[in-house]
Amino acid sequence: MNAASPVLLRPMHFTRPQAITAIREKLATLCDDEHCACEAAAHLGVFCRGFRDLPDAALRGRFDWIARSRPGISRNELERLISLYHVARQQAGGFQLCCDAETREHCGCDGWNMFDNAFLEKTYKDLTGRDAIVD
Repeated sequence: MNAASPVLLRPMHFTRPQAITAIREKLATLCDDEHCACEAAAHLGVFCRGFRDLPDAALRGRFDWIARSRPGISRNELERLISLYHVARQQAGGFQLCCDAETREHCGCDGWNMFDNAFLEKTYKDLTGRDAIVD
C-alpha cells in the first residue's frame, strides 16, 4: 500500500451497553457545567438533535414548570435554563449526562430508551466518523 492509499477501518462492534458508553463518553466531551447533552446535540445537529427538533410550543409544554413562571421568556433563554436544569439533575444524581438521568426519570424525554441499535450506529458514526455495528 502506498502513502496515498486510504486506510479502511473495520466497523467497531459493540453490544448496546458498549455503544451507549462510547457515545456517552464522546458527548460528555461536548458538555460542561452550563451546557447539557441536549444543548450540544442541538448545536451540532447530532444524536437526538436535542432541543432543535422541538417546536416552541412543544418545548414550553415539556418544560412547563420552567416556562410557566417566566411569561414571555425567549426560546434561547428557555433552552439555557433547561440546560442548566439538566446539568444540575445529572450532577445531583451522579449521572455523566442528562441522557442518563432521563433514562431513569423521563422528565424531558425517554433518554437512551428512545434509540434503537441502528440509531446508535448512526450516532456513533456522526460523532466519531467511524462505522459501528451494534448487536
